[in-house]
Amino acid sequence: MVLKIAYINFWNDPENDTFLTDFISHNIEETVVVSPDSNPDILVSSVMGPIELVKKYKAKVKIFYYGENLNRCPQYNDMGVLNKYFDLIVGFKYTNLEKNIIRFPLWLFYYKYYSYDENDNIITHIEEQYKKNIQKKKKSLATIVARHDKWGQRTIIYNTLKRYGTILGGSKFMQTEQVGPTLKDKITFIKKGLLNICPENSEFEGYYTEKIFHALEAGTIPVYWANDYPEKDMINENKYLFCDISNYKILDKQFETLLKNVDNYHIGPVFKESANQVLKDYYEILTNEIKKRLI
Repeated sequence: MVLKIAYINFWNDPENDTFLTDFISHNIEETVVVSPDSNPDILVSSVMGPIELVKKYKAKVKIFYYGENLNRCPQYNDMGVLNKYFDLIVGFKYTNLEKNIIRFPLWLFYYKYYSYDENDNIITHIEEQYKKNIQKKKKSLATIVARHDKWGQRTIIYNTLKRYGTILGGSKFMQTEQVGPTLKDKITFIKKGLLNICPENSEFEGYYTEKIFHALEAGTIPVYWANDYPEKDMINENKYLFCDISNYKILDKQFETLLKNVDNYHIGPVFKESANQVLKDYYEILTNEIKKRLI
């Protein structure tokens, strides 16, 4: 059996666009990508187009996958409406199977693992890279890779931190050098700094993206901000600085304290023991819920 899968309203991102296809091929059945008007078994939609398009096409299972903050996507920010259009709502919100909501955060897409192997997974990969890269000589106080700062979080952090040392910029925001387009290029750049400025763009339930994981993989101390501490069942809190961007004096004091106690951030593993079960559940719950709806 070959499952037909189609995409609408999706990103045009070669690094991530094949993840769900590969995930389903790995865990359920071999897949082939088809046009949405060919009666696919699975139709996947994101937020990059009108939700009304979903009605136009037939499929055994309709999946909504969002890697964005839904507060910025008004037509998709109503769980009642989404449940009318889709069989599964997959993204940052915490899993609630009664409402067909499954947490499967975007950072999973950046690592080509499709099921849990206790000896080879995202956790083992990042831990290994962290131990290696933390030993690298740092060329600057901090790095930042960002295209914009529409809501101002990065500017607050940047302006407060820059008095302590040099900050290298690898993209349009505060750029000092050109960084290549691949994840490998990004990690190579980030690891030049003792710190990596990597706040989220905005606040939303469970909205923790790849930014902090890339900073940890690069062997830096992430300077982070979001609606809450990131992946609290996974990442040890001593591995990053969670910024208070509401008060410059408090933020400045946080940086002063961090720089006096850098060694404390390097103690112990990146991940908690519970992280393995969390990761395993991410893969297994999504797999099982898709399978149920294909029967």
